[in-house]
Amino acid sequence: MNVHSDTPPEDPKRRQILDAALSLFAEEGFHGGAMQALAKRAGLPVGTIYRHFAGKEELIHALYREIKRARFAAMLDGYDETAPLRARFDTLWRNTFDYCIAHPREFRFAGQYSLSPFLADATKAIQIDIPKEIGAFYADGYRDGTFKPLPPQILTALISGPIDALAARVLGGVVKLEPGLRQEVLDACWDAITL
Repeated sequence: MNVHSDTPPEDPKRRQILDAALSLFAEEGFHGGAMQALAKRAGLPVGTIYRHFAGKEELIHALYREIKRARFAAMLDGYDETAPLRARFDTLWRNTFDYCIAHPREFRFAGQYSLSPFLADATKAIQIDIPKEIGAFYADGYRDGTFKPLPPQILTALISGPIDALAARVLGGVVKLEPGLRQEVLDACWDAITL
């Protein structure tokens, strides 16, 4: 029996390019990651990269979309839409933090991407659909009067900012993740977004 999928199989060379780009950009930054260096790291001719991506910016955007989707998938691991709002928040927060710690290159890349001035105009066009579960989480919090009446983008910043800061400090060896510290930061984030 033939089973047809709507998703074509991934081109192994495209995967090879994306993996090499993640490694290179996480270490060297976007400006330091020249296409020649990327080709060398990928073990492919430069022309092969250009057959898959029009240029470095297109490659960077593709990698960002892939990482963002993986982060969303990780956030929803074990997520129960029927759980109380606080339990859902805890799951989302812990999963996000754990993803950042478990994927330091992706975490560094996403941080560079979000702060990169040479991508500022283009990033406005990069749209990643937020999972419906996260949209429903915010809608429930507003409806119940649990969340502060701030736009969801601000609430997200009050959550993700501390996650990113803690993850960066843990990964950089500046902060040791002592027992209870993660929970204290999680609680502080909950307090920041709730009435």
